[in-house]
Amino acid sequence: MSQFKAFMLNINSFNLVHASEIEEFFYEKNEEAVEEGEVVGIEIENEDTVDIVLFSDIYFSQQNF
Repeated sequence: MSQFKAFMLNINSFNLVHASEIEEFFYEKNEEAVEEGEVVGIEIENEDTVDIVLFSDIYFSQQNF
């Protein structure tokens, strides 16, 4: 069984993560803030953890807090 398939079999649920009105997600290519409401990644709930996985062209920064 592939590692990806094994990983997917352990997921209880997932949700899309959207950018909020706070500028905290940015595009790698141009450093611009992702607009509010745009999907930036997925939140994956496993048995004992919740992980947020951002899309490859998005990064998180707390510089505006």
